[in-house]
Amino acid sequence: MPDVRVLVVSSSPLARAGMEALLGGVSGVAPVASCGIGEAGELASQLLADVVLLDLGAGEGEDLEAIAQLAEGEAGLPIVALGGGPGSTVQALALGAAALLPAEVDRRTLAAALAACAQRLVVVPRGEIASLLPAEEPVPARAAGLAQTLTPRELEVLQAMARGLTNRQIALRLAISEHTVKFHAGAVLGKLDARSRAEAVARAIRRGWILV
Repeated sequence: MPDVRVLVVSSSPLARAGMEALLGGVSGVAPVASCGIGEAGELASQLLADVVLLDLGAGEGEDLEAIAQLAEGEAGLPIVALGGGPGSTVQALALGAAALLPAEVDRRTLAAALAACAQRLVVVPRGEIASLLPAEEPVPARAAGLAQTLTPRELEVLQAMARGLTNRQIALRLAISEHTVKFHAGAVLGKLDARSRAEAVARAIRRGWILV
């Protein structure tokens, strides 16, 4: 099989150099270039990359939002993200990533993940599987805890989602970017343990969080 062509993406030149060095020792993988987030979409098309390897740093909000930016700019191109904080897997997948791996991932695991994602598979570390499954605690107890974790902006986005607004319409109404809308929508899905917007809205309505 031909090598997996990987585009290395990070806002940090130092991080890009580190990831390129890591890929240099990975069998079956060929790094084709490295760049910042803004150039990634166009460069991926020009170089016919199979996968994007994205550095998330500490996994703060703006770092995770880079996933949505790349997913929108180059639809269908798998994104393997490195880094992120504990519990970020659900949100990363909701924003468009094909995998979220620890920053200290070993070469063998990284090679397997890149190859799998290049075949349009999703990779989830075994320790993170539980975070993707519905919690077993009673709904009232879950609702009480989750209601405290949604931010005011997330509640606004959830209400707009319930009204059937598109990302563009939500962005215009709230005076924020579409990327930011996707970021908040992903956070809402993760906090509600929902696999779709419809499921998130249905759960929120049942709990009385929003009115439609």
